[in-house]
Amino acid sequence: MADGGTSTMIMLVTSLLLSGAASVVLIQSWGEVTQANGINATGRAADAETDVSFSGDRSDVLLDTSGANQEITLYFQNTGIRPLDKSSFSIFIEGTYSTTVGSASLYPPSGVWGSDHVLEVTVSDASFSFSDNDRVTVTIVVQSTVSEGVKGTSSETAEVRLSV
Repeated sequence: MADGGTSTMIMLVTSLLLSGAASVVLIQSWGEVTQANGINATGRAADAETDVSFSGDRSDVLLDTSGANQEITLYFQNTGIRPLDKSSFSIFIEGTYSTTVGSASLYPPSGVWGSDHVLEVTVSDASFSFSDNDRVTVTIVVQSTVSEGVKGTSSETAEVRLSV
């Protein structure tokens, strides 16, 4: 009888030790999940605070056909809360990535693409073969500057009418 009680006690202590170790692993894993959830929430907040819109007259967008490659001049306004990274954006004309010609100009010229500031960009591509009054689809994808370890992203797509 004493042997049965001893083996039961050993099994009980072993079970308690194993369940204690398992709970430590679960608590540590839960901490990692909550940390990842916090980072995701910060990223979602950054996306919500990042926004860009077209600025200027969409029915009268300048098309320069005088050079070897056609150039289109576009204006974009930061309509979000976070400053946008003026060196990290992509522009697509009719789905084709377009390279920036020269440097982008910021209005007002503060150096920071802050809320309500406008960025003037001239883009070009060898495949452009547009004419006066052509309608094209323009898309811009922007990122905010890093804040709290995350960047927000936003995009805007619109149809514009080109004017020579």
